[in-house]
Amino acid sequence: MTVEVCVLDSQIQFLQLGLERTPLLVIDNVLLETDWLCQQAQQAKFSGQADNYYPGIRAVSPLVYQQAITQALFPLLHNVFAPKATGLRTLMSAYSIATTGVQELRPIQMLPHFDTVEPLQLAMVHYLCSEEFGGTSFYRHNETGFERITAARLPAYAGLLKQQAKAARLHERPGYMNGTTPLFERLHQVSAQMNRVVIYPGNLLHSGDIQAARLSADPTKGRLTISSFLQLY
Repeated sequence: MTVEVCVLDSQIQFLQLGLERTPLLVIDNVLLETDWLCQQAQQAKFSGQADNYYPGIRAVSPLVYQQAITQALFPLLHNVFAPKATGLRTLMSAYSIATTGVQELRPIQMLPHFDTVEPLQLAMVHYLCSEEFGGTSFYRHNETGFERITAARLPAYAGLLKQQAKAARLHERPGYMNGTTPLFERLHQVSAQMNRVVIYPGNLLHSGDIQAARLSADPTKGRLTISSFLQLY
C-alpha cells in the first residue's frame, strides 16, 4: 500500500489565533485517495478510552498512513511551528468516533481542553466525515485570558477551572461544547470537511463541535476522524 499525500499551497490555510497569535494550519484534500482509509476503519477494532477523556471509541490508524503523513508534513510543520526542529515523530494516531450521549458526559467533557503542556507537541485532526458532523473550535478562558496552557500556567488554571465548573453546575445541563459561554470565548471554528486536516499546538484550548443528534459507532455513519499527536524535536 502506497499513501500519496498532496500538500499544495492552494490547499493550505495558515492562521494566527487570538491575542497569543497561535499558529494553526488547515490543509484540504491532504490525501489523493481516502476510500481505502475509510474501508480500513470499517475493519478496525474500536474500543473505549479508559485512560483519557475522549467521548467515544478509538482504533489505531494504519502505520503506512502515519509514516506517510509524518514524512510529507515535516517540512511544513517545521517552518510553521518550530524552525529549529530537526525531526517529527508520531506519538499516537487513531481512528476516533464520538459516541458518548449527552446524559453520559462528565463535566470535563463539556469544556474546552488541552492535550499537553509540551510546547512542541502538535495535535492533528483528519476529518473523514462531512460538515454536518461538526468541526473543531478554539477558545480563550475568560477569567485568565489564557488561550494556551503552559506548565507555568497549569496550577492556577486547573484550580480556578475546577471551581468554576462546580459553580456552573454543568451536570445539571449536560451538553457538548459548541460556542462561546460565560467561561470561554470561541476564537475560531474550523468546519469539518472530508479529507481536511487541522493542525495546532496541543496546549491550545480546543473542543470538537460534536453534534449529539449524529452520534453513531458505525464508521460509515458517525463522526469519523483520525486524531494524531505529533512531536517535533
